[in-house]
Amino acid sequence: MKTYSAGSLIILVFFFNSCDFSTKRSVTTIGELTIGVDEGVQPVVTREANEFMRLNEESKINVVVKTTKELIADLNNGELKTIVVGRDLTPEEEEIFKSNKIELKKNKFALDGIGVIVNPANPLRRLNFRELKEIFSGEVTDWEKFSGGSTPPFKGKIDVFIARKNASIHDIFKSKVMEGKDFSSGSKVCSTSAQMMSEIRSGRNAIGFISMSWITVSNDTLDESVKPLKIASVDSQTGSVGEYVGLHQAYIADKSYPLSTEVFILSSDFSMNVSVGFISFMLSYDGQRIVLKSGLVPVTQPVRIIQLN
Repeated sequence: MKTYSAGSLIILVFFFNSCDFSTKRSVTTIGELTIGVDEGVQPVVTREANEFMRLNEESKINVVVKTTKELIADLNNGELKTIVVGRDLTPEEEEIFKSNKIELKKNKFALDGIGVIVNPANPLRRLNFRELKEIFSGEVTDWEKFSGGSTPPFKGKIDVFIARKNASIHDIFKSKVMEGKDFSSGSKVCSTSAQMMSEIRSGRNAIGFISMSWITVSNDTLDESVKPLKIASVDSQTGSVGEYVGLHQAYIADKSYPLSTEVFILSSDFSMNVSVGFISFMLSYDGQRIVLKSGLVPVTQPVRIIQLN
């Protein structure tokens, strides 16, 4: 069990093989690229694109935002050649690319976390997977069951908000938390993460889930207009509840946060062009620093978790 508190943690990243990307001028830094991006990680990829274009004035990066399933379909049919998605390919998706004789380059880009968020007026601090399934399936509809002895008890009809179907966080949450069970028919679908943030901010009884990058101000400083809960997994065999873990870069880094995920760059483009340059930048010193500042966790550089006294 961890003995340190999230408020006293920092992530120390050792960046090796650093280079001044702005000094490179070649076919990999000149030209135009359209890249598909899962909406959940759009903030960090947009920052990557803006910095790449700042360093390479003869480049233009167009970011197309869709759900992960839509992007994978576009990659398969050739509408897009490079995408950034919030999960790995399923075995079925891998088989489709294989059967279509499409060769892919796959790079792990970052570690992300799916935050379960409520309005700051809600005194609740934590929920486990069993309780989350009760809420998101509609089995439990009033906050009073989870008030945890707060005085006075927190009551009110739970307003459930979910990410739209085919988004990576929708699929991951349904698989890990709902165990395949359907979301409540009364759930309200948010078409964007911006809408999710707005609904949770304005709704005293609201609950939803969202990618870490959308609630990060800088590094591990989170937007205080919503409140992420501590989350615990539940053993599917024994029913035992695990440790409650807060949404924090350190816990995403060591994968102790139960809703940690991986972000991948997939590309079918093997030409020596700006796609190669931009992917290389995202995985480089400069690109991974942007990952860190965006609240996610770098994967191409060594990471240490430091306890501050």
